Amino acid sequence: MESGWLKLIHYEPDATSPTNWRSAIHSSDFFLDAEGNVDPLRELQATLSAFNAPNAEDADKHARCRFPARWQWLKSRMDSDVFFQSAINCPAFDLWTRSGSVKSLSIVFATGYLSNPASYYGHTLLKFNFGGGQAQTRLMDVSVNYGAIVGKNDNPFTYIVKSLMGGYDGGFSHINFYFHNHNYGDIELRDLWEYQLNLPPAAVDLVVAHAWEVLGKRYTYRFFRKNCAYRMAELLEIVDGIEIIPQNWPWVIPQATIENLAVANYQGEPVLASVTYLPSRQSRFYEKYLNLPQRERALLTDLVEGRMSLPDQTFQDLPSLSKQELLDALLDYYQFVGSPLDKARKEIRLEYVNALSARYELEPGVPAVRSKIPMPPHLARPPGWLQIGWGHNSVTGDALSVRFRPAYYDVLDTDGGHVRNSALAMGDTVVNIHRDRIRFGKFDLLDVESAKPGLTGLPGDDAIAWKMRIGAEQQRLFCVDCVVARAQGDMGYGRQWTENLFGAAYLGGALQNNRAEQGIGYARTSASLIFRQGEYFGLRLGFEYRFPIGTGIGSYGVSDLEARWSLSSRSDFRIKYQHDVADQVSAGIGMYW
Repeated sequence: MESGWLKLIHYEPDATSPTNWRSAIHSSDFFLDAEGNVDPLRELQATLSAFNAPNAEDADKHARCRFPARWQWLKSRMDSDVFFQSAINCPAFDLWTRSGSVKSLSIVFATGYLSNPASYYGHTLLKFNFGGGQAQTRLMDVSVNYGAIVGKNDNPFTYIVKSLMGGYDGGFSHINFYFHNHNYGDIELRDLWEYQLNLPPAAVDLVVAHAWEVLGKRYTYRFFRKNCAYRMAELLEIVDGIEIIPQNWPWVIPQATIENLAVANYQGEPVLASVTYLPSRQSRFYEKYLNLPQRERALLTDLVEGRMSLPDQTFQDLPSLSKQELLDALLDYYQFVGSPLDKARKEIRLEYVNALSARYELEPGVPAVRSKIPMPPHLARPPGWLQIGWGHNSVTGDALSVRFRPAYYDVLDTDGGHVRNSALAMGDTVVNIHRDRIRFGKFDLLDVESAKPGLTGLPGDDAIAWKMRIGAEQQRLFCVDCVVARAQGDMGYGRQWTENLFGAAYLGGALQNNRAEQGIGYARTSASLIFRQGEYFGLRLGFEYRFPIGTGIGSYGVSDLEARWSLSSRSDFRIKYQHDVADQVSAGIGMYW
């Protein structure tokens, strides 16, 4: 059986099937034979028979209209003029493709969103780019999305457990791109990257036709592999010769498929044609704000906080270009803090209208803005990390350390496609090899740090920060073999003080099993500073003060200092100092993969 047919029906190896194949789709209306989900040959025979059936009263119900990609694939492999006698029009499919006017395809990558576990690692969409008379604005293009079908009452914890265990169905849906652009860019404040593809018309038509076939069909959704990144890549791989799904690891994340897409070739030509950055509402506002001279920034603050109004002489005396720059930033501010604007407070809507009216009174013109485009996700360092290092603890002595982090990033190595000043890691493991024994250092099942920059300090430019960590680690630095299971959580406030310096303060605590009479947990207050110099150097200073619970031990402080130098896109060097009664210093070389 040809691989192209197996791809079209999404057959996967399955030892429990009588044919050793089973389709990943479990919607019965995707198959034309009763055993088609497990028998590729019978499904092929049923498809050929259905394609030769007489025209139906409702043409859209004919097999050729339901399965246009199968139709295209079979026509390319036989004399269709002989085998298929009659022509059939498909009104619904023609309407969806705007009479076959899709000229190119794009994969759209949305950066990670740490407030929703479903989008921790980012998200990918397929976008149809129309041409000819159907070419309108990019926002009216059709986008195809894949995701888990989640219950209304499911919370983040339920989502994580069920998606890991295959407890959700997943499926494809479609909608105009403006919906996703608004939801991701304006509501969730996530930057978008559009990767336009360089594919010939026949390949574009095949992908579009197959997307039509799988709309609304049910798959089993799995968070780590059979997720949005996998299924979107699978749509492109329907074209023989394109391979972008990572094969050697048990997980697939959007960044990995984007990296593979960027280096893929088809018929001797690069698959990637161009990359376009679509900044979020927050990014657009920050860009305009940072381009304002210091005086205009102060005036913007006065306008927002009510110490000045637009009719005031101070504003009216500004040069026309300064007014344009200030009003453009002010309009973006109100859209940013009021998003969605139609549901914002009455005061914000009124101030937005006043600013818009003042902007219309000025002569036409768009002030030049010095755009700083961040590193695109496909050029970012790979998500996996392995570090080999050496450390010395003033109590336990010297040790060789091995640290393995399958995914994804920490506050010092955030770059393209990652949330700055934040962290997202799963399976982060440290093992210390001493002369006489091997000691477990830590295992983080999940480690998340989320920090909004609050760059301007203006009302509504939230600077909320939070942390969550679940795993196991050494109880204290001076302990010998005292590993505890620990769940930690903190809420706080963060602020991007300068382009290079971010600070945050937190209140929170931890729960743990009581070992070495250290109690069942502790409350704590903590603070951290993160300094960066470009993409090559980062420094993090942290301090926390703990108040133990369930023990007679008094409060105590712990601190740490870590520096990272990027040696290349695939390697770094780090040194770290920690203090908790004992002192510990370590250094290591890390390799990204």
